Amino acid sequence: MLPTVNSENIGKFAYNTYDAIPLMSYNCVVHLMENNEVIWKLIKYPVPDAWKMPALTYDEKIALINTGLEDATKYRVFLDVGQPDVWTEEMCSIRISPYSVFPDNRSIGTVTMIFEVFSHYKINHLSNYTTRIDTIMAEFLKTFNGVDGIGGIGKLHFDSLSNKEMRVAVGGQLPYKGKWLLMSNKSG
Repeated sequence: MLPTVNSENIGKFAYNTYDAIPLMSYNCVVHLMENNEVIWKLIKYPVPDAWKMPALTYDEKIALINTGLEDATKYRVFLDVGQPDVWTEEMCSIRISPYSVFPDNRSIGTVTMIFEVFSHYKINHLSNYTTRIDTIMAEFLKTFNGVDGIGGIGKLHFDSLSNKEMRVAVGGQLPYKGKWLLMSNKSG
């Protein structure tokens, strides 16, 4: 005798639930903590020689991540877009969050992450004749482009053949200039 089949469950797992989306920002920050020291130095130290400063400890990096409970101006790393508080300090911050989700079909979708950096105009130039913003953009690409295994994200890529959204663009508002980077992955 054949087992009975519950018709309500047929094809149930063929539909993408996108359940990894809430943790994508966090998982990117964890990957950044473990795989890039330059960005952490550039957001912690508002001095022209920030790139030469000692590497931050794990606890120092944790202390820079917004917990959502206090004044956001005390932090430099955010898991969403937007800035609700007025900044009066010359500083640099980054934001990493899901930007868009486009379903390719019922099982696979393209999830785009946004990586933003904002720096006060007065501290953007570094002593090595580069800028904080462009250095962080390059470090984002080096740290995330083509990397697989970031919890729940899959392989992030910066490739316009698979997604026309991919780009680096200028943003920010005086006295903070910024840039943002869009990178995608296939989720399924």
